[in-house]
Amino acid sequence: MPINETFSQRKLSARLPAPSEKVLIATIAVAFLFLHILAGMILQRAAADGPTTPQEQAGPSLYD
Repeated sequence: MPINETFSQRKLSARLPAPSEKVLIATIAVAFLFLHILAGMILQRAAADGPTTPQEQAGPSLYD
């Protein structure tokens, strides 16, 4: 048996088994929740800081 064949067989057998469908769905769900919580925290922090541009600050006074 040539060396190339034995090396390729060892390489194939060393791979990790494919995760099941339930594991993939659970991983996607956890990532989805994590990203939404992170986005919510960023948006709440931005809303708490108030207006950030001079146009937003001067906006109501222009229409008095």
